[in-house]
Amino acid sequence: MKFSILDPVQIPVGQTSGEAMRGSIALAQAAERLGYHRYWLVEHHDVAYEANPAPEVLATVIACATNSIRVGLGGVLLNHYSPYKAAEAARTLGVLFPGRIDVGIGRSTAGPNADTALKRHRDVETPDDHDSQTEEFVGWLGNDLPAGSSFRSIGIMPDEAAGPHPWVLAATQGTAVRAARLGLPLACSAFHVPENAPGAFKAYLDNFRPSRFAAGVSKPETLLAIRLIIGETQEEAERLAMPMRALFKLRRKDNLMLDKMPTPDEAIALMGGVLPAEDAAWPAYVVGSPERVQATIARMVAVTGASEIMVQDVLHDQELRLRNYELLARTFGLRAA
Repeated sequence: MKFSILDPVQIPVGQTSGEAMRGSIALAQAAERLGYHRYWLVEHHDVAYEANPAPEVLATVIACATNSIRVGLGGVLLNHYSPYKAAEAARTLGVLFPGRIDVGIGRSTAGPNADTALKRHRDVETPDDHDSQTEEFVGWLGNDLPAGSSFRSIGIMPDEAAGPHPWVLAATQGTAVRAARLGLPLACSAFHVPENAPGAFKAYLDNFRPSRFAAGVSKPETLLAIRLIIGETQEEAERLAMPMRALFKLRRKDNLMLDKMPTPDEAIALMGGVLPAEDAAWPAYVVGSPERVQATIARMVAVTGASEIMVQDVLHDQELRLRNYELLARTFGLRAA
């Protein structure tokens, strides 16, 4: 089983954005030593407690600071950008670090103001054309746009091999089917709508066909992304998970975005106490002791057939983040290559 990290570059309590980014560079170096397979960076905009609005820039620095771990843009929110320009940035990273770069293809809202600020023409409604954007983006990665494309006469470093490795970020069966029919790897989120994960995996495997794109794949590739806090004891894990649980509850259910990461004590006060770990078959947060985490992941793998788990933590302290991944690596016996 491979394990990887999905980093939102949260700003630890009492630190600045620059300190948070430097902490992520150090965490990526530690992840490589511990035996993690990939280190992906989230793209978010206008999140006060996160420090990574330009993941392609930080990914370049992390790739320079490491030697073998795969580095990824997890992912490019393609609904905001020109596929050509996004592919130019991805191709540049792939050429500089051959065989080490991944790029996740996603779409998301950053909120009304940020969505508008990201647009070149702010008085024009953005069309829902993600399917065609995805195909164009992947075509640029291999310089093999279809014959009917009006852009066939231009390329992006056509003297270099196809790449980097594109993944489709999916939380639903529909997106999983799109990935399968394009012959692209699937990165399935089990924290947006966790119960969708088994169906998304099945839809992908049932519909997969080898890619017609040079940057695609000939057989299915999958990973399962989860939010995870592990502790030496169940009680410790549940307490450390409280900042994460408070942030997402307030953000998604109460439409309230905090301006900084809370401490565990602050989060406990906000939530009216420590919340126990979820008992659902597909929890939004995997929280627990090594034994509980191991059992939960084993159950998820048995249902989906995933061969790789990608973990996102939302911890308030840089040392605790490192400890989270050290304990996870020890629990599953990870070894550096």
